[in-house]
Amino acid sequence: MDFLFGHISTTALSLLVALLLDRLFGEPNVLHPLVGFGKWVDWCRSALQLPAQVKPCQQRLNGVLAWGLAVLPFVLVLWWLLAVLPDWLEFILGTIVLYFTVGWQSLRQHGVAIAEPLRHGWLDDAREAVGRIVSRDTSSLSEGEISKAGIESVLENGSDAIFAPIFWFVLLGPVGALGYRLSNTLDAMWGYKTPSLLHFGWCAARIDDVLNYLPARLVVLTYAVCGKREPAMRCARQQGCRWKSPNAGPVMAAGAGALTVKLGGKAQYFGETQERPCLGEGREPTVEDLDKSIWLVDKGVYLWAIVLCFLI
Repeated sequence: MDFLFGHISTTALSLLVALLLDRLFGEPNVLHPLVGFGKWVDWCRSALQLPAQVKPCQQRLNGVLAWGLAVLPFVLVLWWLLAVLPDWLEFILGTIVLYFTVGWQSLRQHGVAIAEPLRHGWLDDAREAVGRIVSRDTSSLSEGEISKAGIESVLENGSDAIFAPIFWFVLLGPVGALGYRLSNTLDAMWGYKTPSLLHFGWCAARIDDVLNYLPARLVVLTYAVCGKREPAMRCARQQGCRWKSPNAGPVMAAGAGALTVKLGGKAQYFGETQERPCLGEGREPTVEDLDKSIWLVDKGVYLWAIVLCFLI
């Protein structure tokens, strides 16, 4: 493929095409591969999860086996296909894999779906929209709390759904992007500290933390460059470590600082009020700040695309 596009590498070209496809078409509404993967994950869990009274070490061991059974077959099959296919088919397959693993347009659509009704004062519709992408209770959120929840989700998922898959694609190719996306999905399904998943989901949660560590730090820099640099870096450095997630904390703190708004604070989860650390600095967020958070992620994607085209 290089001879067709001069100095642009196939990796860079594949990245640009995949981002363009995602921006134009978003995620497919039917036959999305992750739907089938979710059913496979449910089977792996039912086959290997042990009762809660079994020793934690045995539950963790079965969690490791379940993670391997859920993720590795797909990664190995893709690795084999890329090894045997001709270059032009390898390029097409890699581009399709990245397209399916990046959720840029989907994240934008979720953010806009919250902002639009909020702009018109339709709080019930906004609460329903934000409830689709956050795990907290949303039935009684105020306008400011809806904006805050939406911004937090956009900033955090900007790292998980967009920048991290691109990072692993550039580093390890389509196999890296697929492995990351499947691992991240597994963490979203198993990585909870409930009695049934505390030990069984331990492996999925820890692997996701490891895979997100470097991309999250690059996203901190990205949000700082694309927003208010000094408060973004200061908030990430001083506040990020207080958050329950070692990767989401710095990312959200940097994003809040870049937007000069306050995030975190009290939130309802499953009927219980949790006092979360405060992130960012400045004023309480509004719907306009939700719009700005979507644009912040957009600018980050454009920045990564430009920089990577020069570097790879």
